[in-house]
Amino acid sequence: MRAFPAALLSVACAVSLASCAQTAPPGVTVVSQSADPSATATWKSDAPVTLQVGSSTDLSQTRGLAKAVVTVESITEKVACPTGATKPKNGQFIAVKISATRLDTSEGFGMAVYEWGSLDGKGKAVTGNAGLVTGLCLTDGTALKLAWDASGRAAGTLLIDAPTTVTAITATNTMITPSVTVTLAMPAR
Repeated sequence: MRAFPAALLSVACAVSLASCAQTAPPGVTVVSQSADPSATATWKSDAPVTLQVGSSTDLSQTRGLAKAVVTVESITEKVACPTGATKPKNGQFIAVKISATRLDTSEGFGMAVYEWGSLDGKGKAVTGNAGLVTGLCLTDGTALKLAWDASGRAAGTLLIDAPTTVTAITATNTMITPSVTVTLAMPAR
């Protein structure tokens, strides 16, 4: 009887120590803050964030963004709505595949419910209606979900209604003041 609790205790200690590690996973871009800020310092935590396809980025030190390492797996233009429930109103549907690993104890992956949109060829913001379009079109369980899985990960696809002249995808957290926008760079065409 005593051997089991001792083994359990050693595993719990190992897990606790591992969770204190301060290094980022390989390939992750870490946005850090100055250790000695001054009143005139520009905080990196307020700097604009641009995500590149295939690169992992730690968003945890940026005001108002998900406390997670986020990877834009792919951005695909001219995607059809698999269910046929809706057609693009702005020109085309764009599929954005994202994966993320939680770095805190949050209940959900906030980026799943950000206001997603795009910038057209003239730099004008265009609403993407990602929540509605994704919900109508991706009914097979592949849509990006708010909930983390048991391992603290989230992954899935968002469909965004965007113009054919799209130059960037945007994701804005409007639940904070002032709001914060992340830009997803379009892959080379």
